[in-house]
Amino acid sequence: MKIKQISKSKKKNFHKINEIKLDDIHAYEVKISQKLHNGFKNFSGDKSPLHTSLKFCKKNGYKKKVGYAFLITAILSKIYGMFFPGGTELCLKQICNFKKPFFLNDTLKINLKVIQINYEAKLLTISIIIRNQKNSDIFEGETIFQLNLHAPK
Repeated sequence: MKIKQISKSKKKNFHKINEIKLDDIHAYEVKISQKLHNGFKNFSGDKSPLHTSLKFCKKNGYKKKVGYAFLITAILSKIYGMFFPGGTELCLKQICNFKKPFFLNDTLKINLKVIQINYEAKLLTISIIIRNQKNSDIFEGETIFQLNLHAPK
């Protein structure tokens, strides 16, 4: 899965709690390719016709195959572990609101915003908004992390 970092974050991984500021924004982009879609299908075992049959989708009012909602959470997992906060965190809570479907070949724009920091408890809360290439909101969420597990050397 290829994720493009589009924000101007200078640091790519292992963010420490004292390096993060309230209202920091991190932005990413990912294209939902057939290869990515099929990889998730094979991994999850979900072969629902909503995701695999264009005929079924068209019969139900969709012009293309609908993307897997939980592919979004897999994409977020990669962002959390590889970009921000960067792999030294424990995800304590993930709230997901799948607002609209997304489709094969959509480009998703993922914005993470720091909305709360508890420096003593090393807790970080971020909000997530994901939009498609037409700037329609398809996902809103919130994540709470415990930061600063020991970074690998």
